Amino acid sequence: MGVQVLVLLDLVVIPVIAALLFTALLWPLNRMLRRLVPNLLAAWITLILAVVVLGGMGYLIGMRIAANFPMLISQLVNTVRQIVELLSKLGFGQVTLNSIEDAIVNWLQNHRNMLRNIARTGARYLFQFVTMLLLAIFVTLFLLYEGERIWRWLISPLKQDPHRRRVDRAGHIAWNTITGYVHGTVVIATIHGIVIGLTLTLLGVPLVLPLSVLVFLGSFIPIVGAIVAGTIAVLITLVTQGLIEALILLGVLLVENQLEGNVLQPLVMKNYVRLHPLAIGLVLVAGGILAGLVGMIIAVPTAAVVHRAWAPLLGRDEQEEQATGPPTEGWTATD
Repeated sequence: MGVQVLVLLDLVVIPVIAALLFTALLWPLNRMLRRLVPNLLAAWITLILAVVVLGGMGYLIGMRIAANFPMLISQLVNTVRQIVELLSKLGFGQVTLNSIEDAIVNWLQNHRNMLRNIARTGARYLFQFVTMLLLAIFVTLFLLYEGERIWRWLISPLKQDPHRRRVDRAGHIAWNTITGYVHGTVVIATIHGIVIGLTLTLLGVPLVLPLSVLVFLGSFIPIVGAIVAGTIAVLITLVTQGLIEALILLGVLLVENQLEGNVLQPLVMKNYVRLHPLAIGLVLVAGGILAGLVGMIIAVPTAAVVHRAWAPLLGRDEQEEQATGPPTEGWTATD
């Protein structure tokens, strides 16, 4: 029973957190449109534009992958043949290679039921993901439309002014943290994508757009995302272009990651994320265990919000921050 409750909570809480992050990303556009059209229309336009842009990017990426897939498979086969020839020269005879192939085939045959179960589990998780995505879009629409009213309603039960002001101030700081984190991450991810895209273009690597977008998206998962996306880009470069080009790309990735950690992060993020690297690693692992990839994406901003909003929530003195989004625009805690 307890496990079922936790699963149901995940299906609701995670889309709400994702909607908050998405709202923070879209808020500047929504705020600009509010000056021209009613709030509801501004929210719809903002959300539709976001869906169109994301859908268009997904379509272009899919077309590029489909167009280059046969060539990529052919080059992968050639690379595997070269590896087999190299192994043969190193003393691995054809008998050894055949035994490895037979072992792989036998393993697949002996674990057919397990693979079927994995497929069924994947289908169930896909359904849950689509459900959570639709819920996140639904919540985002209402946050864009009347986030201020929702915040006022949430704190309305707090009748006593000291408690109301304390929670209100914590909400202001939490929203500033979310917007600062999201906008800062977008800037850093964009720089990552552009640098890697230019490098891949100069090296003549196919699938430049999909790999650049992969690096961009990977930047939203601290530490782990950059490593995984960079590894995929290096492997594809190795398969399609060769060892020298792959080493060049690896060098660019290492230099860029150092610049991010020592220059971009302190400059762009400022004081929005005050978490020790150990804390970031722990919350990433916890988020991955609880909610997979989505959990890893929302883990760090959630931890940053809790860390920064905790002190004002307890009534400790902290400098008042000017909010820039739904919790503050057009109202105060005493409304």
